[in-house]
Amino acid sequence: MTSILETPETRPSTPGSGPGRILAVAGIAVAIVILGLTAYLLVALRDARRQIAHLSERTTIADQRAKELDLALAALGGQTVTIAERAGVTAAELEKTATVARQLREAQRKGQADIDAIGGEVGRVKDAVAASKAALEETQASLRHAIGDLGEQSGLIARNSEEVAELKRAGLRDYYEFNLAKSKTPRAVGPVALRLKDADAKRHKFNVVLVVDDIEIEKKDRTLLEPVQFYRKGSRQLNEIVVYAVKKNQIIGYVSTPKPPEKAKAAEVLKPVEITKAAEVPKPVEKPKGEEVLKPVQWTKAAEGPKPAEGPKAAEGPKAPEPAASPN
Repeated sequence: MTSILETPETRPSTPGSGPGRILAVAGIAVAIVILGLTAYLLVALRDARRQIAHLSERTTIADQRAKELDLALAALGGQTVTIAERAGVTAAELEKTATVARQLREAQRKGQADIDAIGGEVGRVKDAVAASKAALEETQASLRHAIGDLGEQSGLIARNSEEVAELKRAGLRDYYEFNLAKSKTPRAVGPVALRLKDADAKRHKFNVVLVVDDIEIEKKDRTLLEPVQFYRKGSRQLNEIVVYAVKKNQIIGYVSTPKPPEKAKAAEVLKPVEITKAAEVPKPVEKPKGEEVLKPVQWTKAAEGPKPAEGPKAAEGPKAPEPAASPN
């Protein structure tokens, strides 16, 4: 009984359990490997999606920066043409500026093609644009210091109220400062009147109406520190309006006019001229009067002479004076 019961319990269990365990372990291992690969693929897919989203975002930013660069280059081109027209910049300088602009555009295209290095490329292009813009602004500022909107040579230009005070102390011209807001009626500034129509603080530009000698003159798209030049009636001396601060619907600057001639000195110069003329008048008047008195006397004597000459028959006339001469 015991031997029969023991044999079926021990023998069938030992041979049957060995392969099953191996298969189970192998299945579990395979399942673990599959799960690991699946998890790895899911993580890799998520990272790939993140990278794609990041690259798309960088591409969008690059497009926006590229548009900004195009606008900046277009603005620089317009400023360059304006400077060339007003200051007579040479064709070589304009060609050099155009070459720099083309180089910037090529660098921009390369930056768009290479998405991985777009940040560095855009940064370098932005620095180049900033450097070019700074150089153009310095050139434009120096030209505005020398030439106004009428193409005339300008004098010293003040960039703030302290420099205006220094120009006033120099005493070479008269200066009238103003702080002008946008309005519909002109405001008197020195010998003229001004009315602000519009002011753009971002572009540093403004439109102003000048009233001089009862005539309105509109000055459009004038820029910061640009001498707005004009002439007054009956004068060839140059007058200027300079704006050194542009705010929203507000400009600050001054009007520069030539000094009027001093009346006292002009009177001193005219008085001696009048006295000398008055003193010289009687002398030539007296001389011709004396000459006129003498001339008719001579003519009367000469007229008396021919009368006896007409009568040659009377010989007694000339003999009578001969005996009168003998006693002498």
